[in-house]
Amino acid sequence: MYERRLRRSQNPYSALCLQLESSRVKGDLDAVVVAIHNGLLVAGAGERSICEALGAVAPLLGTPSFNGRLPSALEGQSVEVHAMTFEGETVYVATVGRGGGDEWLQQSIGGVRRILSSSWQADPQLLIN
Repeated sequence: MYERRLRRSQNPYSALCLQLESSRVKGDLDAVVVAIHNGLLVAGAGERSICEALGAVAPLLGTPSFNGRLPSALEGQSVEVHAMTFEGETVYVATVGRGGGDEWLQQSIGGVRRILSSSWQADPQLLIN
């Protein structure tokens, strides 16, 4: 059987970071993050300041009523956000880059869902990083 993932981890947080990094590199994105409802960053791939800025605004951008300004670290770039509910918690997966983020956002969503689903029983505190 062919294993497509070259780097793996049994640690849920590390697995999440590896998955996000893979999407970031393949999509030529600046950052890919997972954040929770209050803007706290759960995991991210990319420059730390960009990840933190993206995580902070992901919950706002995930609502149709947002009409504010993006942080300067994100201005002029394509930002994609997807909200999903997991175990009663709203989780935001977001990408930022110069383009093509939607395809890689969809890939990240699948990976995030898989990792969170398989690890939730073992570590329910994963969403509190």
